[in-house]
Amino acid sequence: MQNMKRMKANQAHKWPVPERIESLYRTMADALGPTGWWPAETTFEIMVGAVLTQNTAWSNVDRSLAALKAEDALEPHALAAMEPERLQELIRPSGFYVNKSKTVQSLSRWYVERCGAAPEGAAAISDAELRAELLGLFGIGGETADDLMLYVFSHRTFVADTYARRLFAFLGFDVPAGYPAFHKAYSPVVLSTGLSVGDLQEFHGLIDEFGKAYRDDAAKSESFLGVSLTQNGAQ
Repeated sequence: MQNMKRMKANQAHKWPVPERIESLYRTMADALGPTGWWPAETTFEIMVGAVLTQNTAWSNVDRSLAALKAEDALEPHALAAMEPERLQELIRPSGFYVNKSKTVQSLSRWYVERCGAAPEGAAAISDAELRAELLGLFGIGGETADDLMLYVFSHRTFVADTYARRLFAFLGFDVPAGYPAFHKAYSPVVLSTGLSVGDLQEFHGLIDEFGKAYRDDAAKSESFLGVSLTQNGAQ
């Protein structure tokens, strides 16, 4: 009954079915190969990077992370206790450093107090509860929460970022405006697939790498996905 309702909703709104998502993942994986995303030396580095990458280029995040490493400060207890002014200076290359410093410290303190500074500390927290707690922290929005859910805490989720929005729109599907609406519409479909946490991590990386390589619809039309779309039509 639920599958029938989902199929009808997908048809009414022209959203992809789970089989289409799995096919898309396999096609992109074959064409682009392993992405190795998320790039980081430690789990906590992923957490900090997910905050710092908001509204800036990854090259700027790299500079901030390097500054934190040089101070031996890329550790949750250290960042939770650091003087805000010092943290702002270290992450200045990432921009919006006042608010981002507040977010990094809020996240670090939550990670220490709630999780014991280890991903395993959140193992008993349900998907919905964990996402709600992350969204309740200062400066954590939907995309950052989903990045953390997927790459840090190994929960299956869909990162409904701008690259994903552009990709599915190019493929001819309806894409609700705004992150919350897009995530709400597509997450049930993605989670109905057989894709594992590792697959979903790679899927996000593939979507972002594709978006960076083929930045507009004209370029996407010339890509392997564009050729496939022309030959077979959107399914």
